[in-house]
Amino acid sequence: FCDIIRQEIEQEERVVCQNDSFICIAPFAPRTPFEMWILPKIHSSGYCNLKDSSLFDLSQVFSECLRRLNCCIPGVPYNFVLHTQPLRSGELKHYHYHFEIVPKLTSIAGFEWGTGFYINPLPPEEAAQFLRECLDN
Repeated sequence: FCDIIRQEIEQEERVVCQNDSFICIAPFAPRTPFEMWILPKIHSSGYCNLKDSSLFDLSQVFSECLRRLNCCIPGVPYNFVLHTQPLRSGELKHYHYHFEIVPKLTSIAGFEWGTGFYINPLPPEEAAQFLRECLDN
């Protein structure tokens, strides 16, 4: 995830919003249109390691992501997922905690169930641009 964050910051194409501590991106291979990931910019494998000083930055990015999503698609239902390290595992060098915001805009059908692959009609670059421009206009 550290490489993903570095590349997304450099390219900026899939960045929805960011601040000093967190970045929100439209992931390279989203399962659904307007899927977003929120990641800390510094490596940390566990959400429980979040410093109080970064909590405000996290809430700021969350709020902005949800405002942008609601601006683009008012009232859209979504799932909110936290991926973090197992309890008592210690810091994991190979893992980076992150949040996912997954709007419920498509349904899983036979192809998805049978293959494990998802059909998403909206490229993440276009979704990120739409989300960036929604509140800015």
